[in-house]
This record gives sequence, C-alpha cells and structure tokens, in this order.
Amino acid sequence: MDREEILAMGEEQLLDLVHEKFDVSLGGLEDARYISVAWGILGNLEKKGWTFNITTSRRLKNVDGYKFEGGGPGTIFAQYGTHPNFSSVTEGICKTALIACTENG
Repeated sequence: MDREEILAMGEEQLLDLVHEKFDVSLGGLEDARYISVAWGILGNLEKKGWTFNITTSRRLKNVDGYKFEGGGPGTIFAQYGTHPNFSSVTEGICKTALIACTENG
C-alpha cells in the first residue's frame, strides 16, 4: 500500500488498518472523542525516532512526521512540498503514522 492509497482511504478501512498495525481501537475519527487514543500511536513512533508537527486552525488540520537519519531529516510530507489538510487531527495522526510505517519500516 502506498501513500496515495492511505491518503484516499475511507474511515472504516483506515480504522481497521490502524487496529491491525498499531493494536489501537478507534470508534471514529472525531477529535473530541478519539484524539487521546490516537495520540498513543505517536508515542509509539516517538520511541522509534519520529518527531511530529501538528498544525491546527479553523481551516487546517495538518500532521507531518520527521525522522533524522542519514545526515538529515526526512519528512512524511514537507520534503515533497505537500501539506494534506485532514478532516481531523485524529485522521492526520492515523494516516501519517501508517505512511511512516509503510515507507520506513
């Protein structure tokens, strides 16, 4: 599965894959109800050397991951000139984490 497929993934498929990859059960992607559970995914990836940047405003929900390896930082989105606007921070955490694991082991 590549990043385009992950970014295009619907809620049900995304939640199933997050459960499979991270053993995390989310009942949805609404921040008010599930962000604290999704936050645990970031904690696990931080232990593997990842750093995360979350930007949120009325019109923007963006999550990007950074990992310092091979002489410099690698990012999930910024180095490619993209900044996805997710429907929620929870969705952004899930999709960014899945891309990090898919592309970086």
